[in-house]
Amino acid sequence: MDERIPLSIPAAAAALLLSFGGACSAAPSAPEPNTWHELAALPYTWIRQMSFVSAQVGFAAGGNGQVLRTTDGGITWTPVVNAPYPYYWNGVHAVTPNDIVAAGFFNSDAAFAAMIRWSHDGGDTWSDDLVLSNAKYVSPMQVHFWNSQLGFVTTFAGAPSLFRTTSGGLGLTDWAAIAVNDDWFGPEISVLPNGHVRMSGIQYCESTDSAASWSCRPSIDDTMPDYATFFVDDQHGWVGGGGDQGELQGEPPNFIGFVHVTDDGGATWSGRTLEMSWPIRSIVFVNKRDGWAMGGYAIEPVLPNAGGAYVSHDGGLTWAMEADLGSPPQNCATADYHLFCATWDSVGTSHVFERDFDHIRVAEFEAE
Repeated sequence: MDERIPLSIPAAAAALLLSFGGACSAAPSAPEPNTWHELAALPYTWIRQMSFVSAQVGFAAGGNGQVLRTTDGGITWTPVVNAPYPYYWNGVHAVTPNDIVAAGFFNSDAAFAAMIRWSHDGGDTWSDDLVLSNAKYVSPMQVHFWNSQLGFVTTFAGAPSLFRTTSGGLGLTDWAAIAVNDDWFGPEISVLPNGHVRMSGIQYCESTDSAASWSCRPSIDDTMPDYATFFVDDQHGWVGGGGDQGELQGEPPNFIGFVHVTDDGGATWSGRTLEMSWPIRSIVFVNKRDGWAMGGYAIEPVLPNAGGAYVSHDGGLTWAMEADLGSPPQNCATADYHLFCATWDSVGTSHVFERDFDHIRVAEFEAE
């Protein structure tokens, strides 16, 4: 309910609004260590995935037909792909500083298409659409590459669950459709350098061979679907999720969120180590002890926008509220000891927040 994307505004108007977004929300000149601060407010973007190549240069995929780039650490963002409605871009990954891949779909009943585009000059120019499927409602979400040859694109629901390449993904014959199951998965997936991948939703599924084959089980939580999945190594992982507990018709939604923890690679999971009154959308840990669980909802006027971040320093066994962000973080990325998170509110404005953790060795965080 909180993730419906309204009809697009005209592309020219969106670009004009974005050009002023960063100037109206400049970051503090010297923020306090280990604190959150807002970098930018970007109208009509609905950012769904970010990928940073450094603390200064990053990319974001937005629902309004745009892929955005920042070169000043998230303060200002410029559209580098600006396709008109009905294009939607959900995924982006900077494979290298030059090689950027974006995944999205063309939302037309007459000509639905799931596709990717490539840039090989850091986002300055882009390829034409490479259509992976014309099946209706196969909507690409996240995209990830381990190297120049091996990568995959997930889809939100239905078949196939993802597309995978072992030969670079530049041509249609480079991609193979992979079936995992027909249920939906949350947009945050966990990918480790060794090729181990986890994703969760109605079911919790994992792959140990770079997304080629999968094994699945019911969601980790007993009563509600999972949404976010994060592993820092093959032993220490977390899932979060939640949703509306199902009030009577006409009553306001009654949300709950949660986190579960494993320290044995998912063989066993804890009970809920965190419960709060909004769903968890994203989890990020920087080592096996220190990390965040983030989420919220944006469904005004039914309920006011709400969201924020909880922090843990004991591997997710206990949590403390660290930041009230006013809207729900939907996705996060790290680069050079900086955590970047994008929220969006009920009127379609994405808010980009940053929190440094370069004081990891001298503050509450422990060095590995």
